[in-house]
Amino acid sequence: MRVRRAFLWATFGRYIVTLINVAVAIVVARLIGPAAFGVSVLGSSAFVIAEALRELGGGAYLVQQKELTLKKIRTSITTSALVSIAISFCLYFAATPIAYLYGLPEVGPYIEVAAIGYLLGPFIFPAFALMSREMAFGSFALVNTSMSVVGGLTGICLAKLGFGYISLAWATVASAVVGSVLCFSLLPDRSIYLPSLGEWRGVLGFGTFDSAAALIAAVGEYAAYLVIGRALDSASVGIAQRAVLLSAFPERVILAGVGAVALPVFSRSAREKSDTKTIYLNALELITAAHWPCLIVLGVLAAPLVRLLLGPQWLEVAPLVSVLCVGAALSFAWTLQYPVLVALGAVRSLPLLVAGQAMLNIAAVAFGAGHGLLAIAWCLVGVVPLRALIAIAVVRQYLPFGWAELFVALRKSAALAIFSALGPIYLLMTHGGSEGLSMEVGVLSVLLAASGWSVGLALTRHPIRHELVRAAMMLKRSLEGRLSRTS
Repeated sequence: MRVRRAFLWATFGRYIVTLINVAVAIVVARLIGPAAFGVSVLGSSAFVIAEALRELGGGAYLVQQKELTLKKIRTSITTSALVSIAISFCLYFAATPIAYLYGLPEVGPYIEVAAIGYLLGPFIFPAFALMSREMAFGSFALVNTSMSVVGGLTGICLAKLGFGYISLAWATVASAVVGSVLCFSLLPDRSIYLPSLGEWRGVLGFGTFDSAAALIAAVGEYAAYLVIGRALDSASVGIAQRAVLLSAFPERVILAGVGAVALPVFSRSAREKSDTKTIYLNALELITAAHWPCLIVLGVLAAPLVRLLLGPQWLEVAPLVSVLCVGAALSFAWTLQYPVLVALGAVRSLPLLVAGQAMLNIAAVAFGAGHGLLAIAWCLVGVVPLRALIAIAVVRQYLPFGWAELFVALRKSAALAIFSALGPIYLLMTHGGSEGLSMEVGVLSVLLAASGWSVGLALTRHPIRHELVRAAMMLKRSLEGRLSRTS
């Protein structure tokens, strides 16, 4: 019951944040255009790598520890603070050389401003880790939502005033200020921020591998944007980033609660020595039941959605989204690879695993870069099955299960996807492709997909149906309890 309640809170919080971010992206995209947005993407890439280095402080370390002491918490926060200070100064003074590397002078000022927000991270991310460990996702959602609202409003207001790409840098600073204040206020024991390095061996022993994996993943992701920026231009970077973001939207929404709850749940299962394999396979079954049908709908409706959300100047994004949705269908394989391996004490395997996946990603982008963005998208789809197989193979070394067990866990979800796809694909074929779909036909497509999904639920008796009923009953009891207390 506690896990389901935590999942609902985590999902609710992520939904709200996602909706806010989408609304902000829609407005800002119309205000600054692809080229300026591409500058912000390249500037942000430096901080994605910096965030990976901050994992030396061990946010995940706090979640997966069997016995968490005050000394361990203080050491983790102190380490995170020292790393943040050092990296903030390095980024600030390296901003101009980084801009020269990208070939865009505008990237320098962006990095200089955003470094201020990065400096406040030690007040936020250790608190998030402690909230996750205790499954206090109500507080987590409050802080995350507040950060998104303030950051979004700041970005929109500054973009409206003509600040262009730099408005997004100041948005990150405003978001970090609000997050640090709220985290400091909500934590009951503020003595955790007292400096200590008493457990530095354990923190760094875990954090070195965790940080290495995060760093490699960040380099793999943003090296792709660097290749696109060098081979094409900054506008292409902005278009590619929007396409990746939209194709990942179902994962960010449908799997929002999963990403937040997975590590605490698997860590508790490992500590209690329960059946982690069954939990893992059940999680994959539930994830794919919702994720795959949503990807089908998004791939079909890419063009009308891009016109609605981003405006006509971003229409080049639509065909990329349709292609990337094909590859995203297999992203479930690595959605759970990190929490499972960390929970089982296999964090040392992560850097090599992520490095192999990142190399495949960069190779695909480099191979297709000379032929345009659509060629890059198809190349990425081509390497997704291999990345998925690598992820599953590594997890099987620590969580033994047969390939037949995996296929059994996924078979009902595959049937659900087929039922969901029938209506949208029929409309796609009869209207000359995604570009020919109007918003009215798009709404009909969504309704047909939902109807097909419902029929599939009844015919396959998929376990997600029982989870939806339980969630509805929990929500009903919660609302009845609130009404009885207020009456």
